[in-house]
Amino acid sequence: MLNPPIRVGILGCGMVAAEYATTLASSDLVTLVACADADAEPGRAAAFAATHAIPRVMDATRLLDPDAVDVVVVLTPPATHAALTHAAIAAGIPAVWVEKPLTASPEEAFDLLRAAHTAGVRLGAAPDTPLAPPTRTAATALRDGLIGEPVAASASLLCPGPERWHPDPEQFHAAGAGPLGDMAPYYLATLHHLLGPITRVAGAAAITRTRRTIRAGERAGQTFTASAPTHVTAVLETESGLPVTFTASFDAVATRAPHLEIHGSDGTLVLPDPNFHTGPVMIRTRDQPTWEALTPAGRPETAVGRGMGVLDLARCLLEGNSPVETATVAAHTVAVTHAILTAAATGTVTRVPTPAPRGRAG
Repeated sequence: MLNPPIRVGILGCGMVAAEYATTLASSDLVTLVACADADAEPGRAAAFAATHAIPRVMDATRLLDPDAVDVVVVLTPPATHAALTHAAIAAGIPAVWVEKPLTASPEEAFDLLRAAHTAGVRLGAAPDTPLAPPTRTAATALRDGLIGEPVAASASLLCPGPERWHPDPEQFHAAGAGPLGDMAPYYLATLHHLLGPITRVAGAAAITRTRRTIRAGERAGQTFTASAPTHVTAVLETESGLPVTFTASFDAVATRAPHLEIHGSDGTLVLPDPNFHTGPVMIRTRDQPTWEALTPAGRPETAVGRGMGVLDLARCLLEGNSPVETATVAAHTVAVTHAILTAAATGTVTRVPTPAPRGRAG
């Protein structure tokens, strides 16, 4: 066990890093001691450090040093996650947190789980939204039988795509990304936490608009080519046999479909957007004439936002406990997304590979 506050270093100073820094700075459990950026863009790490009062700017190699940090938060592009996380584990960093998706392939994800377990390193991975009040509230409702026995679920991500708000949206349309690789982890992780792992999938996928136009930032008006499927529909089956329908699209102008519904024998739960950490969980049962909001559940002492999972790792380092199994779930979501694409390409029902054995990996 270590002494508080736990020293955290951020590796990757892009847009999402600001959300992490804000959440972590609000907690007494941790202190942000250093940041680094794998991008060659001059001054980005220095500007990030100045904005968030981080005392040291380092290169990536120097940041991966257990004498410098207790937790490394890997927020670099997805293609770099596996190599950087392996390097952090090999260096002996006590805990590592990785932004989603955990890796580019199930094999890489399972290798990371095994490496962390062998090294005794606590490994966590985004999304950490299942740790937030909405998923905790829904889990409590299911445990207490408020909607009876779960019988089915549906999830929908339907939006015009990140090019409408992100100045460099190509990364979200690259091979392995798209709405399935980039956004499905939020939905799949929430479903996993509430209903258990997914074992079989069927799917269909298409690139409905190959040419995309940037709508934000200095490059607004420029076009680029989408390489990943932009609209994916899947039928999932959980380990307990529950059917789940899931659609992920960057081609929808608008929608009124709920982000996530769970249907039970006696009622239905509607969850807010699992990309975020807040929002009401609504319930309607056979005896209710209208929808009602459930009282939020969760740890009131925990900061809410991106970075909650890092705080969970820090708490476990201080108390000597095992973290919530976010990395195991993240590896499973990688396997599910790959199985969906395989099913779509082959027209077959595809089994989802089993994650590596559990250990100290979260």
